[in-house]
Order: sequence, then structure tokens, then C-alpha cells
Amino acid sequence: MTDTYALHNRKVAIIGTGNVGASIAYALTIKNLACEIVLINRTEARARGETLDVQHGIPFLGMSAVRASSYEDCANCDLIFVTTGRNLRVGETRLDLAKEMYLL
Repeated sequence: MTDTYALHNRKVAIIGTGNVGASIAYALTIKNLACEIVLINRTEARARGETLDVQHGIPFLGMSAVRASSYEDCANCDLIFVTTGRNLRVGETRLDLAKEMYLL
């Protein structure tokens, strides 16, 4: 059986606040799976914007403390999601992107 106390006291970092990173932040908040969520992005303004979006929904969704931060805050995280990457180019498939990114 999962210890619910441990679930609620997790600190989570999400590196990359595009569609995937933002969706993970919302899901963690809705399910109350982390007490603290740190959003990190190459563009700091993007991380702050996504932080504000999630924070505005917290009163209705969950109790997580969400904030934009930097890599230093990953040091004591229980879980780190890395969702960085580039967008697809015109006519490119996800498989093409995977081949380039991971040298498949």
C-alpha cells in the first residue's frame, strides 16, 4: 500500500515548461501528489507564466506550492521530470525527431 503522507510531501522539479511540462504540473497539482513543484525553463518568463497559470487554479484543484526557479532547486527534489526538446519542423514526424535527438 502506498504511504499517502510520503506522496503529499514530495518536492518535484519539472525542467521544461512547454505543453508536456505544464501538463505534468497541472496533473501533480490536481492529484495532490507533491507539496512543492518547481518549474524550470530556458526562458525564465515562460516558467513564471506557467507557474502563475497553475497557481491560479490551485484554490480549486489542490494544495501544491508551485514556483519558478533554477537548477539549484533540483538538489533536494524527490522526483525530476525532464521535458525539454525542440518543436517539430514542418513535415517532420515524431520518429524523425527521435532519430535526431537520440541518434536512433
